[in-house]
Amino acid sequence: MPGLSVKKENLSPDLGELVRSTPAGELLVDSFEKVVGTPEEQGYGELVLYARSDSQVLLECYTDGGLDTERMTAYLVPIDAAKEALAAVVESEMDSWAGRDDTVGLCGMYYVCKFRNADGGYTRVSSEEMPPDGTAAFSAVRAALLRYARAEYLCPELSSSSKEEVL
Repeated sequence: MPGLSVKKENLSPDLGELVRSTPAGELLVDSFEKVVGTPEEQGYGELVLYARSDSQVLLECYTDGGLDTERMTAYLVPIDAAKEALAAVVESEMDSWAGRDDTVGLCGMYYVCKFRNADGGYTRVSSEEMPPDGTAAFSAVRAALLRYARAEYLCPELSSSSKEEVL
């Protein structure tokens, strides 16, 4: 299975290179969560990180309260956001979750994480494939991205634009 060819012992150099070598506009990390199993339409949240330059990445935060229309807020954040999110992916060994036979489904929440591989492809994992401690991994990726969703990085002119116009 393709995955990040990175060992925990040497995260920073390899992840930095992975981020810097990703063409502008390409996906680096996508973290999605949604409440499921309820009779009423529930909202979701999604954090999507795109490559932009050697020093910045674009973080798009999508929210939908269930009955509301989707809102997107954009942030131009330091490249460290991508390194931290990908470090959480590597630390939790998400690239090895597919095909597991000891998976634990999660009642009430559905999580998905998609991330760029060292070979330029993508790996997608969900809460249907996670190990018993998998919710902590999804939370770690989300927390790494949310750490940068702050006013100082807010980019209102991009928040109302489509991704194609931004990149």
